[in-house]
Amino acid sequence: MNKESSPELKSETLKSENSEVRNQTLKNLEPDEFSRIFETLNEAQKSAVQAEGKVLISAGAGTGKTRVLTLRYTYLVQKRKIPLSNIMAVTFTNRAAQEMKGRLEQLMSIQTKSLWIGTFHSLALRLLKSAPELMGRKPGFSVLDTKDQGRVMAKLLKSMKAKRQYTCQNVLQQISQWKCQTWLPEQVSLPCDEVILTLYHQYQQELELTNSVDFDDLLLLSYHMLKTNETILSKWQRYFRHILVDEYQDINGLQYSWLKLLAAQTEGLFCVGDEDQSIYGWRGASIENILRFQEDFPGAYIIPLEENYRSSPSILSGASQLIGNNRLRHGKILRTQREGGEKIEVQGLWDSKEEAAYVIKKIVQSYQKGHPYSSMAILMRTSAQSREFEERFLVEHIPYQVVGSINFYERQEIRDMLGYLRWIHNPSDGLAFERVINTPRRGIGPGALGKIYLKAKEKEYSLEEAGRWLCQEEKMSPSLSILLHQVQQWRQHQGSLEQLAARVFQESGYESHLLNQGNDGISRQENVKEFLKALENFQNLEDFLDHVSLLLELRARSSQDSVSILTLHAAKGLEFDETFLVGWEEQLFPHIRCLSERDLEEERRLAYVALTRAKERVHITFAWNRRTIQGQMPSSPSRFIQELPACEINLRLSLEKSNAPSFKQKDTTQKDVSIKTILLSQKEDSNFPEKEAIRPGVRLFHHIFGWGIVESYNNRVVRLTFKQYGTKSVMDSFLSFSENKSN
Repeated sequence: MNKESSPELKSETLKSENSEVRNQTLKNLEPDEFSRIFETLNEAQKSAVQAEGKVLISAGAGTGKTRVLTLRYTYLVQKRKIPLSNIMAVTFTNRAAQEMKGRLEQLMSIQTKSLWIGTFHSLALRLLKSAPELMGRKPGFSVLDTKDQGRVMAKLLKSMKAKRQYTCQNVLQQISQWKCQTWLPEQVSLPCDEVILTLYHQYQQELELTNSVDFDDLLLLSYHMLKTNETILSKWQRYFRHILVDEYQDINGLQYSWLKLLAAQTEGLFCVGDEDQSIYGWRGASIENILRFQEDFPGAYIIPLEENYRSSPSILSGASQLIGNNRLRHGKILRTQREGGEKIEVQGLWDSKEEAAYVIKKIVQSYQKGHPYSSMAILMRTSAQSREFEERFLVEHIPYQVVGSINFYERQEIRDMLGYLRWIHNPSDGLAFERVINTPRRGIGPGALGKIYLKAKEKEYSLEEAGRWLCQEEKMSPSLSILLHQVQQWRQHQGSLEQLAARVFQESGYESHLLNQGNDGISRQENVKEFLKALENFQNLEDFLDHVSLLLELRARSSQDSVSILTLHAAKGLEFDETFLVGWEEQLFPHIRCLSERDLEEERRLAYVALTRAKERVHITFAWNRRTIQGQMPSSPSRFIQELPACEINLRLSLEKSNAPSFKQKDTTQKDVSIKTILLSQKEDSNFPEKEAIRPGVRLFHHIFGWGIVESYNNRVVRLTFKQYGTKSVMDSFLSFSENKSN
């Protein structure tokens, strides 16, 4: 910070910090080390590091963008002589910020604690602390965590006596969405939910009264502080002479507006991102921000980084051809100087059980060849898919870890459903009773529970027996009476275990409870539905509960060398030698909720991210049938498989259900088939079915299933009945009018 600007910044802490930073620019720098590393860069990377003005580095997967970002910072300090205190570097995660700080400390032998390097929220907090009174806060204000927010909102809902449909979670989620659009309560426009808008006003008043902010407020209030105070804005704009931004494709509307304000007068804006890896639209990120970079910052230019240092040529070729089908992108083609490498393996299996058996078999084979478990990962579209893989890993004593999530049977919603089933099975299970008595909330408060505990101790009853006695003798809460009656009805259920659990899920109110929790609730609901499918192989509840107990006990044993299981979203930024991309089927991937053109492009970007996580080997699997809550349903290979280049694919199909699914026994019958045979390219062909010609009753030919009769046609998916294989859903481009179609 220069002397003429420092008196006008409010925080003495900031003055002290930046004085410490300023002193570091005069010592301990090692330019020879920078020059040595700089010479190892490729030409595009060198151009990026030395770029002038406002520039977007369009960095493909595995092209060394973190290295470029770090060296850019070092270049500004050592070659351009920019004071450390006048550079801001914005990252998306604390982990990324710490990684960048660590690299800079090694390069320049400096202390990074006081540098302006951090996440959007951590840097916004420092700005807000410089003049909190401008946004109605006092020095030393508190930042609320999620639980604190919930407590504040619960109090407001109670005082308003809001209808049951308004929960803390869905109200706070809507408020967060408004904040991410830069809207304070008075800026929210009608029409909207006026109850939630009223709660937004009350919520912000409560935070101001208690001298608090929530996580979204850090950016929201600092943004409005800058926007409404030209003197403050001008000083910070001059102060940050250079701004560096990582993962630019992931910024949301509020982050974009905040950044654009600060960068309006800066000497250099250096943004690193990849539109092809923009996969967080569901949480507010907008790909348009990176696509319109040159419109937002006139005179800016784009430098593509295309040389990949991670993956084999076949993997890169497949990923590049796949993502080339997207319209919303700048356009670049990954390349590598590596040679050789294995083709992408695509394996079709009869069902999801066969899929799990196949993947575990391949993992064991790879391990036996000397590859550690930690070099392998299973990547899936939804977390619910992990169950069958986890169970098979445990049975086969193969160590694994669920990355970025909780193991399937340890997730809250699964524990809750297990609690209901344990209570149904064992009326004396007090722990299960305690878990579900108020899950979801039924108004059975601490007072009522206290009476139950006292009565159980007094009469030596189980908690359930005490509750029934109190309901009969003292007219306890009607909600408790209803629940106890439901439990008795469930115990008399005559259908399958799966039907029983589905009934409990619905009648307990737990399904409605999850539906009111937005995207998080939808994901948790999918997990419960996967849990219901796990019951199909058990004749009685006792056997199933014993099975789960054993799995949880086995899971408690840890191992450092373990296979990773993670969702495609959680895999971003990671890399493995060998990956297994499972469940590549229509309506699972791309997901059934993501079939609009815009969402489909994001799903394709997710497929691109998945492919580029691997260094050496990629295995893609799909199932011809997948178990759902409605039963075993036919499925068809993902359109993304069709979009891979045939020359980079080895396709193997299993068209029969194995009687011995364990990899220790005989293999499933395999049939080698050309990729062009099963996944027909969309070139001109007189036999290729025109969309308008596909209608119910028409006969079409599939090179694996033979002739089929069309039942329905919707969104490129044709549902046909085949004489030998029954009903199947198939992509239209897999079909023809003639069995002599050219390959």
